[in-house]
Amino acid sequence: MSSSHTSQLPLATESKDAKNSAMVMWLTSIFFGIFSGLLFSFMLRGEPYVQSQAKEAINWGVTMLVLTIVILMIFGAAVIPVVLLLNMLFALMGAIASSIGAKFAVPMTVRLLK
Repeated sequence: MSSSHTSQLPLATESKDAKNSAMVMWLTSIFFGIFSGLLFSFMLRGEPYVQSQAKEAINWGVTMLVLTIVILMIFGAAVIPVVLLLNMLFALMGAIASSIGAKFAVPMTVRLLK
């Protein structure tokens, strides 16, 4: 009996360096927000995969900045830990997806860069 196993994950066609760079970019975005995406976007202009993930990280960073300001104005500082956990969750999801070369898009993000 032979069983055929098919994967639901997309095939990784990006180079190992591009995947690692995108993963590091997502991980550093936990601490540096939008600046991480901007830095990697400027440093690795020749890597289309890193560019696409950097745009996602920049969009997410802008969304987080606006969300943080709005939540501070409406609810005060008591709810900020929830926002920070949300940021960490999506950044870790982006890092995991990037490590296998998958395209990751954060849901609920304002798409300023396409």
